[in-house]
Amino acid sequence: MAMQLLCFHEGTLPATSLLDLGSYVVMDLSKLSWIKNVKHKDSDKPWAYERSVMQIPEARIFCLNWRDPKDKTNAEKPLKDDLMLLLQKAKVTHLVEFVDNKVYGNNSSEWGIYRVVKALWMPPENVDWEKLPHQKDFFGFDYVVGDGAAHNLAEENKMHQFHQYWDKQGGLKAFQKQLENRLTEISSTL
Repeated sequence: MAMQLLCFHEGTLPATSLLDLGSYVVMDLSKLSWIKNVKHKDSDKPWAYERSVMQIPEARIFCLNWRDPKDKTNAEKPLKDDLMLLLQKAKVTHLVEFVDNKVYGNNSSEWGIYRVVKALWMPPENVDWEKLPHQKDFFGFDYVVGDGAAHNLAEENKMHQFHQYWDKQGGLKAFQKQLENRLTEISSTL
């Protein structure tokens, strides 16, 4: 059976028996305020964070990397239980939840540090990620972020284009609702 999304806002879980939640991924999108662009140094590499390369694929838990240990302050900003969208090749590929507040060192030649996250949403297996919708379908504009830093969508002074587009539509809460609709649509059509 395909996983279905059960999204809610403001910390209020819909009236649903816990026994009925087995086929659902439950997420409180009011905790979403972070985005991060992900890319390998070598642009010919496949997509990052596919299930086949996750540290605990059954639980969809993996190490979300930052390239440079000097980026530790940035990596520390999202807190445990915060949600983050991951962007790759101008596509939304993951919605992740931070499982703790710790930044870990990494001995990889490409990555310096990482945070442990759990994928709450990602494309279903056997789906061609190249066919995922462009990030504009989520954000309403073409370019969101291009570096590998964590960006807080709630920070108006740093996310000008996001606020310019979304504030007149209801702000971050309106974006969270749009995201819920798009992820539900993608999950049911892929």
